[in-house]
Amino acid sequence: EIVMEMDRAIIPGLLTVGAGLLTAWYFNREQRRKDQESIRRLEEQTASLEAEIRSLKAAVGEHKLKEKEASDGDAQLKELSERLKKLGEQKKRVMKIGTRDSELAMWQAKHVNAMLKRLGLETEIVGMKTMGDIDLKSALSTFSNKGIFTKELDAALLLKKVHIAVHSMKDLPTTLEDGLFLGAVLERGAIEDALVISAKHKNNKSITSLDTLPTGSLVGTSALRRRAVLRRHYPGLQVDDVRGNLQTRLAKLDNPKLKFDALILARTGLERVNLGDRISEVLDSKRFGYAVSQGALAVVCRTADGLSREVLSKLNHAPTYLRTAAERSLLKTLEGGCKVPIAVTSDYDKKTGTMRLKGWVVALDGSREAVAELTSTEISGTLEHATEKAVKLGQAVGEELRKRGAEEILVECRGMPMGHQAPKKAS
Repeated sequence: EIVMEMDRAIIPGLLTVGAGLLTAWYFNREQRRKDQESIRRLEEQTASLEAEIRSLKAAVGEHKLKEKEASDGDAQLKELSERLKKLGEQKKRVMKIGTRDSELAMWQAKHVNAMLKRLGLETEIVGMKTMGDIDLKSALSTFSNKGIFTKELDAALLLKKVHIAVHSMKDLPTTLEDGLFLGAVLERGAIEDALVISAKHKNNKSITSLDTLPTGSLVGTSALRRRAVLRRHYPGLQVDDVRGNLQTRLAKLDNPKLKFDALILARTGLERVNLGDRISEVLDSKRFGYAVSQGALAVVCRTADGLSREVLSKLNHAPTYLRTAAERSLLKTLEGGCKVPIAVTSDYDKKTGTMRLKGWVVALDGSREAVAELTSTEISGTLEHATEKAVKLGQAVGEELRKRGAEEILVECRGMPMGHQAPKKAS
């Protein structure tokens, strides 16, 4: 009875607790299901929002791209318009080409003229005489000023009488006048010097070279460099100054009264005016060297003349530009010009960016010389960067020459009489 009383008291309580637990479990399960459903809906909404964000980003990107394309198109259109405007201005104006009026200088100007014609430009060649053309009696080394073949052309440029001026680059001072710009260096021609023997020896088949000229033969040249080198290698020959354009010098050579047996001239000049048949011997550049920038043509314009600068940039020959930049840097480092006997050789491999530069300074009596040679492998990249490295190579070779005795030779050369006076009457 006691047990039965306990069962009647406990069992209902247990049933009540069980029912409560079952109810709680049921409601918890429903809540979890609802929570999971909410989470699933949230995940779907999140995925939908992410898709919308990606779509918006794509739309914004496309819009920006279109804006950029439109902006680029406007810039390109503006650039094209400006180029067409410049082209129109170039075609409208007649580009005047300043030059000396000698036959060789005219050939050079006509060569540039033909290049400009191929670009569709109208041109006009303006010939003039320079101090070096007017005074044919004084030796080049006696002139006290630089640019004896360029001053008048410089003035014509600065006074806007011509748009560009064409020079044999070896005549161009290493520092241009203020307001002038080296617009182009054309591809180099032959670099060597050439021996031309007098017509009076044409029937003597044994006289064909410097080695076969009889002792005491008179060789004419206007360059101190050639004179010094000849005296060093051929002390048995006499050397005298000869001035004038090619035709004038050849006439002096063939004049029996003047007693010249041969001349040393630039090979490229003879070939450019169809006088290559007068060449008796091409001198080995490895032994004799050549003048700084020999064989190259330079075209100068005003620094502020954007049209001319743009046109000339299309004519520039980068390998020649770089070689002559190195050579001229060497010359500038030694403060040289027509008053000092400096010879060079150079070569340049564009693929490897390698340039070799060799320089000589020879005593005027040929008794001694200073020689230096260096190589750079950094002549590459943009034209500006490569030019900077080429200039540094020229400076380095110049300084090396000083260390090897060039300074003493240069001091002696600069001690020569100067003070050249211009003729009173200029034709």
